[in-house]
Amino acid sequence: MPNTPNLLIEHIAANQAQKEVTANAAFDALDKALCQMTSIAILDVDTALTDAQMLGSLSMKFTGTLTAGRTVTIPAKPKLLMVENAATGGFAIGVKTPAGTAITINAGERKLLYCDGTTFQIVAETAVGATIPYDIGGTLAGVPTGGSVVLRYPVPRAVRFPAGMANSRGVAGIASGATATFSLRKNGTQFASMQFAAGVTTPTFTAATATDFAAGDVLTIIAPNPADSTLADIGFALAGIRL
Repeated sequence: MPNTPNLLIEHIAANQAQKEVTANAAFDALDKALCQMTSIAILDVDTALTDAQMLGSLSMKFTGTLTAGRTVTIPAKPKLLMVENAATGGFAIGVKTPAGTAITINAGERKLLYCDGTTFQIVAETAVGATIPYDIGGTLAGVPTGGSVVLRYPVPRAVRFPAGMANSRGVAGIASGATATFSLRKNGTQFASMQFAAGVTTPTFTAATATDFAAGDVLTIIAPNPADSTLADIGFALAGIRL
């Protein structure tokens, strides 16, 4: 009996009895191809999957313990496929068709792939549990007035600034003569600081805990008060995470 060209789902014959059996099996196969996640244990060797494994799910989660990078060969069928390397050991998995080029899936990564019937192409990729950066930057020419508002920013979407303000950066065109501390505030309350030591053009950021901003919260940066007479031409980039 003929099948569909890509998912190989069985057709209903013209004079077939109990057509509902074949129809229901086809519905189930289509449902799995569009929605199902399948966990596949890699036995620390290169592995070849069957047509049924490739066509029977949308997402594949590879597990197991690896002692080296391994290759998973998947039938060359036109189809979208989400692949996740959840194996332990820290090694990459190469995903390929029999004649195609391997796509590297590092430990902890997910990639959405499309097989065009010959090889895989990457549609989208991300690390498992990865976060989306949301960075806010600004600059101030000259010497800031003591206690002045350097930045007033109404946050348009939810964002988290991590403890210690990890990955945030600052720079001064002219170093300060003494310690100069900028106050970072959420709706008027300080949650972090950006401090330039005397004679240094890059600051140290401090934040005791992570701080979440909802859309509409206001981030302000307040200049040192009293002002340092030499610190000038400030630039900063605050590294946040989209929530």
